[in-house]
Amino acid sequence: MKRLAVLALAIGALGGLAAAQGCVPCATPAPEPSCFTAFWQGEDICFELVVPWYFWCSCCYPKPQVTGWRVMTLEGNVVYQETFPAPVAPGRWVWKQVDAQGNPVAPGYYKIVVSATTGEYENTVKIVARQDCCLPCCFPFFFLGCFGAWSKPCAVSWCTPYVKLYRCPTCVAPRGCGVTIYLGTTNP
Repeated sequence: MKRLAVLALAIGALGGLAAAQGCVPCATPAPEPSCFTAFWQGEDICFELVVPWYFWCSCCYPKPQVTGWRVMTLEGNVVYQETFPAPVAPGRWVWKQVDAQGNPVAPGYYKIVVSATTGEYENTVKIVARQDCCLPCCFPFFFLGCFGAWSKPCAVSWCTPYVKLYRCPTCVAPRGCGVTIYLGTTNP
């Protein structure tokens, strides 16, 4: 019981400290899409068009060829776009979280749409700003969004192509670099 009283006192003190500093209470989050993948602001976003089980599901139809991709706001405004001169096989691309002029985009929700010869396929990203976490202002609810960029993954079909989103690899070992493990003894 004593611990509970101390915890309540600490929560009240931190809340009072936040109010004294003029912190605004945590804002109500904007409505979010039913599914999305979250990334930190400034983090490269890798994506690809995945064509699963092509042989069994669509053996008689031509395999999709990608004609380009674009990034849009949820309202439908195009932020960034790439169009290929000729259709290409599904591959991997990177969006560096910039608009058409090369300026960083604001945190929020965006759709990455891949255009192909068989249609358009999309997935939603949420860009999260790291500075949005204000411990005194959000206490005691800071743990809900301050320690990670939480995602709500979208369901995928076994037969329909879909856009796969993932974090870009950040570490690449240089060529010729490796680790050698010696077992046993060495001769001097």
